[in-house]
Amino acid sequence: MEDSWHQLQPKTGFLVRLADRLTDQSWQTLTQLYQPIIGPSATGLFSALFWLPQRETYKRHAILLAELGLDLAHLYAARLRLEATGLLTTRVKTEGDLSSFVYELHAPLTPQAFFKDDLLSVQLLGVVGEDLYQALVTANVATAKPGENEENITKNFLDVFHVDGDELRDIPEVVTANRQTLTQTSSAPDLAADKVQFDFKLLGELLERSFVDTRAVSKYRQLLLTEHATYGLDEPTMARYIGEATDLATNIFNPEQFKRIVAQAFGYQHRGEPAPVTDTSTSTAVKGASSAERALIKVATNTAPVAFLQGIKQNTGGFVTDGEQRIVRDLVSRQLFPESVLNLMIYHVLVDEDKPTLNKNLLDTIANDWSKAKVNTPQLAIQKIRDRQQEASKPRRSRRQQPTVKETLPDWAKKPSGTTQTATTAKLSADQQKQLQERIARLEERSKGKED
Repeated sequence: MEDSWHQLQPKTGFLVRLADRLTDQSWQTLTQLYQPIIGPSATGLFSALFWLPQRETYKRHAILLAELGLDLAHLYAARLRLEATGLLTTRVKTEGDLSSFVYELHAPLTPQAFFKDDLLSVQLLGVVGEDLYQALVTANVATAKPGENEENITKNFLDVFHVDGDELRDIPEVVTANRQTLTQTSSAPDLAADKVQFDFKLLGELLERSFVDTRAVSKYRQLLLTEHATYGLDEPTMARYIGEATDLATNIFNPEQFKRIVAQAFGYQHRGEPAPVTDTSTSTAVKGASSAERALIKVATNTAPVAFLQGIKQNTGGFVTDGEQRIVRDLVSRQLFPESVLNLMIYHVLVDEDKPTLNKNLLDTIANDWSKAKVNTPQLAIQKIRDRQQEASKPRRSRRQQPTVKETLPDWAKKPSGTTQTATTAKLSADQQKQLQERIARLEERSKGKED
């Protein structure tokens, strides 16, 4: 990923391919459901790639930069958001010293599939809030309700068409051969269970002590993994939220209510609860690091960015704003750094720089600097922060302390003042010079008379 960032230049070539057909419903879903998550720049990039004339021929990235009014850093960030949400597959092609890119566009999920996807639906809920989220569900998921006194008389396929049983038993080879080439892939990002450290056994033991039906909750394993990865929920906190989302009368777990509870608890409306920190035995050895730095690295390594930001805000008496939550999501979606590095970046801005809120422009500047320096561990992040602080602590020369600049005068300016007077006198006639000398003599006599 870092290689593709350094290879991306205005003159770098690219071409576009379409993996799916896009319908009017696809564009509506992109605008209403995806755009709140990926932002207008990523939505504009998707549209620009799709409507690009002769898109299957190589063109330079300078065309996209001019059309979208973006620089390379923001174009790259928009591309990452499309990749993270399954709308774009990027391939790099290297021939000698030249590199080019192939951008493969995927159609957005259908609204039904979108709302069933845990990652996308939870992210959308956190951005737009519960009221707008419910309105989007109602607007995009059509439910046809039959009226009174209506009877369904629709015929099925076999009622209308005659199908020979032998043909179904022996499917023609041309049909089976083409089926093998049609691989069904999901454009939703995959959250592999083996990449997430979460103790489901401990969660089950905690739930067994309560009234929650663990068998009913077990089928929502993917949802629980998503919430854990996004918000850093530990097992006791997860069990508590599951209990709050379970009906006391029926013991039925409500996944939608669970999403809302988690979003509200860790969103900008939440104030009171301490941020959860998972304590794991992660190595925090840093060369020359103080005990405070080692403790900071340990917390940054074991805490999700949203929880880490919330913890800092609580310690300083502030609260997480809606804009800050979007900024953190944007940083995570870029996938430029591990979460521990992102946490240290947040700490540096809010604590070291003593900023009251996260500033997107400042974070983008730091992120670009750290990306070029290949800061991919918390240890390197600490060293980068040290270097920045040492640079800022160097005394700056004021204007009064600046050294005096010695100017070299031209030859004409170095002549004595008498030279100018002589040159002026030389321009007078003999009579004028005589009259001038007499006036000077009279003035001198008057001067002497006054002195006497």
